[in-house]
Amino acid sequence: MSKKLFNYWNALRAGRPAPERSEIEPSDIRDILGDTFILEVSQRMRTISFRLAGTRLCAAYGRELKGLGFLALWQEDDNFEIAQAVMHVYRNQVPVMLSYTGATEAQRFVEFEAILLPLMPAADGNARILGVAAPRKTPYWLGAEPIVSNHLRTARPIEIRRETADETPSLMPADGLPIGEEDIASQRRVAHLTVIEGGRD
Repeated sequence: MSKKLFNYWNALRAGRPAPERSEIEPSDIRDILGDTFILEVSQRMRTISFRLAGTRLCAAYGRELKGLGFLALWQEDDNFEIAQAVMHVYRNQVPVMLSYTGATEAQRFVEFEAILLPLMPAADGNARILGVAAPRKTPYWLGAEPIVSNHLRTARPIEIRRETADETPSLMPADGLPIGEEDIASQRRVAHLTVIEGGRD
């Protein structure tokens, strides 16, 4: 799913740093729409919240996510890294891949993958981020037993490369490089890593 949404986003932006929110047509991504979300970053309120969230994603957490603070889904000791990852996306117009574990109250666990993709800022100056989050393998209990917290495993900026032969974009994770204030250009020098194929297609 991550690769599918990335390819859609990449086609929409057409060489620009990011596409406009108004360019997203839900029917174009109907097969992954249930796992898709849009975050809004309010500069004035200093908040990150769900502006929209798909039905499968809401079902996994057992509640409506629209309007909920994004950091509320994460363990407290992950909040700084998640906030830094979101900052990379909207400040540097750089996609970020997240790998994390969702846990239920009964201590059932499921591995998730998500990608965060920048959109052009809204008229009010707030940043918007397009994303998709889906389990790597869907357990039978997901949706019946809600996830109550996420634990971050990795947050990696994505290098966007083009193959010279067919101009097909690739997702290259800058593996081992922390999300922080360092120059993103230095992260883009990593060129020997495996292409991310994403989660469920």
